[in-house]
Amino acid sequence: MKTDSAILIGTSGYDYPEWKGVFYPEDLKRKDFLSFYATQFNALELNSTFYNMPTAEKMLSFYERSEGKLNFSIKANRLLTHEIGTQWQTATDDFIKAVSPLSDKGVLSAVLFQLPQSFHYTDNNRIYLAKLIQKFEGFPVVVEFRHREWLKESVFEGLEKRNAGIVFCDMPRLKNLPDGQTAKTPFFGSSAYIRLHGRNADAWYSDNNRNNGSARYCYDYSEQELASFVPIIQNAAAKVKKVHVFFNNHPDGNGAKNAQKLKEML
Repeated sequence: MKTDSAILIGTSGYDYPEWKGVFYPEDLKRKDFLSFYATQFNALELNSTFYNMPTAEKMLSFYERSEGKLNFSIKANRLLTHEIGTQWQTATDDFIKAVSPLSDKGVLSAVLFQLPQSFHYTDNNRIYLAKLIQKFEGFPVVVEFRHREWLKESVFEGLEKRNAGIVFCDMPRLKNLPDGQTAKTPFFGSSAYIRLHGRNADAWYSDNNRNNGSARYCYDYSEQELASFVPIIQNAAAKVKKVHVFFNNHPDGNGAKNAQKLKEML
């Protein structure tokens, strides 16, 4: 990985025009967002790959435009996590082919499987997840569960056995969500992965969020809240080789601001 630090900090996505004047300079052209971002952080979680199947050319362009300064975490395409069909293995092959250039360059720090809340702890889902992880053998896989049914020792042991990590999530305290504030997700394997989604409980299931998917992530962490993550991150860093910290509360530039502040605290 292209980093001098064991702690990788960044945001989930970067191509947000509304970040101008908050994070990006007002006069910065959109095509230059990534190169500027690479001067501020050492890691980036790409989430556009969830909506559109990436290509090797596109992934290589991220490396080139960031001048090799960034570690990339790539969110798995929805065909692998949210819209699983009979062709999932073909979709998996396409995704692996696309991210391989970043792996070859030594800057692929994680492949993120974010599973929806509707992905329950069932025999069929456990078998599917095991097969999916097996397909990505040799890649740095991390899994984010959105249902607390999966937060159990047997799942942790199964992931560790398959050299996959689990995502520590900070989210609102709502029924069925795996709340990182109370359920102390263990860190194991070679890396830890922390995603901060914000604590906007009112918007999580609201009609506004159904119309605007980013509403639930509209949240600005206070300095006190950010400080509470410092010992969690330090604890993780003492146990594993690499720690990823990504802010997914991107509306209004909060994610970038919070990431910069946490970076100072560390």
